[in-house]
Amino acid sequence: MRELLALLSLLLWLALMVWVYRSSPEWFFVPFFFLATFAYLRLMETSKSS
Repeated sequence: MRELLALLSLLLWLALMVWVYRSSPEWFFVPFFFLATFAYLRLMETSKSS
């Protein structure tokens, strides 16, 4: 069940990144992608350890 939720989370993350990429200029997307991915990984790290 945890694996299914993790896969769903990654797919939703990918869909969000594609949507932001298509609807925003490139100069905005690149820093947003790095910051958002770092924040996402930190969020997954804290929820995994609890």
